[in-house]
Amino acid sequence: MAHPTDPTTGQPIYSGSPQSWGRTRGPKNLAGNVPGAEITVLANTSTLVGITASTAGNATENQRYLHVLIEDATTSDDPAVTTIYGYCHAFLRWFEIPQSEAGGESQNTANTASSIDIGNISGRAPAAQVPSDREYRRYDIAGIDRVAFVNGTPAEVNVFAACSTF
Repeated sequence: MAHPTDPTTGQPIYSGSPQSWGRTRGPKNLAGNVPGAEITVLANTSTLVGITASTAGNATENQRYLHVLIEDATTSDDPAVTTIYGYCHAFLRWFEIPQSEAGGESQNTANTASSIDIGNISGRAPAAQVPSDREYRRYDIAGIDRVAFVNGTPAEVNVFAACSTF
């Protein structure tokens, strides 16, 4: 079935919103089609338990790389560490994503889970923070269908996550 066309331009008129579900060159925000939107951070792993299909966390759309930026959301507390978990539909299980190496990428030989500690930003609100106040990591997540971020006190951090193929 052909798409209807605009009578003045002859260009197709598409209904609905575009879906990438595949390759994307630039990072695509996991919080949705809103640039700068934060993702939801879980307070614990209670929704990541069991052996079943999962809707917890965020879909990666089978992208290869996970890009993560974390900032301190408070002006007084030292935020807890944020840990990243992955889920694979083929296994029906959640697991810890390996820690990032010095170059920012993760290696399957890492012996600890990926945990990001941003430290105390000495009273600067997010709007006043400079780039060195934030922590950025990139992980190779080929084959991981969903990711979830867990922090014991989620209100203390702002987590931004995106995925890309290249």
